[in-house]
Formats: sequence, C-alpha cells, structure tokens
Amino acid sequence: MSLVHWNPFRELSAFDTPYNRVFCHVIPVTDEVPREWSWVPAVDVYETDDHALVVSAELPGIESKDVSVALENGVLTITGERKVDTEVDRERWYRSERAYGTFRRSFTLPRTVDVGAVTAEHKNGTLRVRLPLKEEAKPHRITVNAA
Repeated sequence: MSLVHWNPFRELSAFDTPYNRVFCHVIPVTDEVPREWSWVPAVDVYETDDHALVVSAELPGIESKDVSVALENGVLTITGERKVDTEVDRERWYRSERAYGTFRRSFTLPRTVDVGAVTAEHKNGTLRVRLPLKEEAKPHRITVNAA
C-alpha cells in the first residue's frame, strides 16, 4: 500500500462552480498545496482579567527546544519546526495527514505592551506567550465630584 498525503484543499473541489472553471486557465489550480501553506499552527489571542494579552499557539508534538519566540520592533514572532517521526520507516506508512516542517507566525503588538515583562511557557502541546500591558495602559477609575 502506498502513502497517501491528505490535502484539505482537494475536498473543496466539490464546490467547483462554472465561475471557477472560467478562471481556471487564468489562475492555475493544482492538487498541491503551496509549501508556505503546508502547516501553520492555530493561535488564539485574548486579554486576561489582569490586563495582559495572551497568544496561545497549538504546537502538539513539538519540543520546547524546537520553538523560538522573539519580540522586536513591536512584532512578536513565533517560529519552530515539527520534525518527522524517525522511529517509523517511511515505506511502512499507509497514510500521513499531519504536516511537518518549519512554521512562522508574526503578530503586531500595541505599544502598550510591557516588553520587559513578557513571558513564554510551553506545556502540554500549547505555547502561551503572556504580554502584560504597561501600567498607564490599564483602565483607571476616575471619580466624579459633585459641584
């Protein structure tokens, strides 16, 4: 049995329309996914109750040593690599649906992030980068005096 690479874009061909067929010769359609689209980890970005931004990335099967987090000129960049399991001989694989290789995600941050207090933790296949906001960026309650 041969190895079958799963291509999620191939399943979208069921939605092929006459409109798409008209432009097929202008924009070539292939079964191959461009290399830069082969794998990008899913990411959630949210704010906590204590006014910190959190970037949480799913990185299952990736060791901490294969992940890099950098913050430069207001841009947070997460890079890494998912390596192919070398314990199994590739000729014995029947199906491979997981993508392997390098990835890179970049996020522009607001100026209110306290870059000196940024922390990152990799645990249970999830990378969490905590970006606390500067004190002056946190909401302040202003009392209104009666005249």
